[in-house]
Amino acid sequence: MQARFGLIDRTHTMSINQLTDVQLTNLYLLQAIRLGIAQDRVATCYKFGLDAALANHLGTMSQEEIWSLVAQIGQSTLFPPRQDLLALLKTPAALQASLAAVHAPHPAQPASLAPASTT
Repeated sequence: MQARFGLIDRTHTMSINQLTDVQLTNLYLLQAIRLGIAQDRVATCYKFGLDAALANHLGTMSQEEIWSLVAQIGQSTLFPPRQDLLALLKTPAALQASLAAVHAPHPAQPASLAPASTT
């Protein structure tokens, strides 16, 4: 089976075999999000916690731009784990889906950081 290649710049290509585990995770999630935006934008934004501006930007990125981003970011993860991951891991399997559904993957934005009301 031949490895898929992505364009890094006009003169260099990178094989999927050359990517680290962090880069592969970034690549796979960015590709899944991009595909999801094309198929069901609202559901994808909800699942991945995207706002409209981020969804618009990711939706317009080419495969080459995604590969380039992944290569340039290197070992920096774009997708940190849920804040409650340890609690989910320690929860009995039968309760994990329910617990994940009722708790947001990331803490809510503190009121002090929320945009001020104009009314």
